[in-house]
Amino acid sequence: MKRLIPVLLLLMLTTQCVYAQLWSYFGVFPQYSQTGNLTKRLTYNAFVSSTLNPFRQTTEAKYFPTSDLQYYLQPSLHYKLTPNTQLGIGYAYVKHHLFGLYVNENRVWAQATTSLPLWKGRLTHRLRYEERYPLNLKTKQWSYAQMFRYHVGFALPLYNTKERKTGPFVSVSNEAFLCLSGAKNSAVSSKNAFYGENWTYAGVGYNFGNRMGKLELGYTFQDLVRNPAKEHRHLHLAQLTWSTNFSFENLAIWFVTPPF
Repeated sequence: MKRLIPVLLLLMLTTQCVYAQLWSYFGVFPQYSQTGNLTKRLTYNAFVSSTLNPFRQTTEAKYFPTSDLQYYLQPSLHYKLTPNTQLGIGYAYVKHHLFGLYVNENRVWAQATTSLPLWKGRLTHRLRYEERYPLNLKTKQWSYAQMFRYHVGFALPLYNTKERKTGPFVSVSNEAFLCLSGAKNSAVSSKNAFYGENWTYAGVGYNFGNRMGKLELGYTFQDLVRNPAKEHRHLHLAQLTWSTNFSFENLAIWFVTPPF
């Protein structure tokens, strides 16, 4: 555990650098994730999120009203190679309203995920290859981008998992966005750095069990390169995540006798 603490601190401080010009904003980042079994090895996931900007702000003489900055919808399939390793494919539809820039985007991706026990928690690595097809609604122009996304996270239950199935937990994570080709971070600008985006998260949650799932509240820091001059936009977000996991045969029971 002593060796783990410096690594986690490094993850949290990865993006805390000083930049020439910053655009900083505060918002809310609600998410819902549903996972279920199709077969013993094949699972599905449905994920939806929204990034909300509830504060009006003027930056560099530009007025930004309250708005829904991003809407994200993602279905995916995952195949379990081993108890700790999965392969996945997915599609995402994204609507951007990033401070005056309107973009609708289609994404396809493939990923590999491994999760291993570490101390009393689990350490997860995920590497995703992603292709993006954004449409600028003002210019009616399509573009194309390729990227790798590397996510590393650690979750630590604050209860004895051998004695009970419910209880509180803490989690931290960091995800790096590496632009390979094309429009790169095209929702922000047409040309950006190779390391164009980074998301850091820390939160606490409670595992309510199979039917209600997990509810988690935390802080997300998103650092995005917003123009060719490599000036940065920072989003400080209150993230609320509800995650459920049940199969089709349990779905009818869940609706007949809901857990709340």
